[in-house]
Amino acid sequence: MCERCKNYVGVTCVNGTCPNALAEEYPEYGYEKVSCEECGFYKGCNDCIFFDGLSCEIEEKLAGDFYKGECEE
Repeated sequence: MCERCKNYVGVTCVNGTCPNALAEEYPEYGYEKVSCEECGFYKGCNDCIFFDGLSCEIEEKLAGDFYKGECEE
């Protein structure tokens, strides 16, 4: 099971293709809203804007008040 980082902000969240944004903007296409926890676009650190390739920038700013979600294979 994959636990999700509560501070995750992925590419899809901000580039206009978030399923919830599409559902609101284009109701005529039948997009359905999903919770962020159910979103199939979640990629963890791989596409999070707070991950700089080595560490989580938000982790340093929040001084440990977060969960860095990771998936176990």
